[in-house]
Amino acid sequence: MPSVNTGNKKIKSIKTFKDHVTIYFGKGEPLRISKEAYVSSYLYVGKSLNNKDIAKLEEITAMTTLLNYALSIVSKKHISEKEMLEKLLKKEDNFTAAKNVIAKLKENDLLNDKAFMEDLIIWDNERCFGENKIVKHLKDKGIPEALIKKASFPVSLEKKKAKSVLDKLDKKYDRYAYISKKKHVYQALISRGYNIEVAKEVSELVKRGTDKQEISLLKKDYEKALKRYERKYEGYQLKQKLYAYLVSKGYGYKDIKKVLDMEDYE
Repeated sequence: MPSVNTGNKKIKSIKTFKDHVTIYFGKGEPLRISKEAYVSSYLYVGKSLNNKDIAKLEEITAMTTLLNYALSIVSKKHISEKEMLEKLLKKEDNFTAAKNVIAKLKENDLLNDKAFMEDLIIWDNERCFGENKIVKHLKDKGIPEALIKKASFPVSLEKKKAKSVLDKLDKKYDRYAYISKKKHVYQALISRGYNIEVAKEVSELVKRGTDKQEISLLKKDYEKALKRYERKYEGYQLKQKLYAYLVSKGYGYKDIKKVLDMEDYE
């Protein structure tokens, strides 16, 4: 036989619905709980519940809600333990229930930071990202620092990935002078996450255009600069401004002199 009244909230009626159970008391707000919480305790009309009883029912309900929510997440994508905790706490502000759900997921290998990290590294390697960007991605996803330190990024693989995007970058910056193009490729590799040594070595593989191509690019930049500066400067001062601009674009002294000497600035 169940024990008689154990608290100060007496159950007046119980109604079961498709996804929950609602308990009505003689006074106060009704209590909505999950079916898991309902079957976990012997509840009947006339029984009285104390605050501890209600808290237990609410915690089981919270865990049920969070577990169902967590399962819907892991069925769609990989997620780190930290990200999962953040999502669960946004759903239900119940830290104990959230931690219990995470423990249950880990127990059933549905939440595994190591496996998630390995998959993420493979994915980022396929996208030809460098070590620095991959590590940042791992940190942003909430992978623990201690686990990230165990990840391996062989230099040979980093160079191979960087070289695989070289042709694409070479074409992207084809409108720049050779020296300037190398700088742009270097910066692009750095922004993709490669370290300085790899970016420097691979950017040195950028091919220089023919003398004819370099002069052609130089003349285009010269015409552009001339339109900008000839309104404000003239003579030697104009020539100096044009020279400084073309140097900043990565052209060599001999090529610049060849183009500037074709004009009379005096």
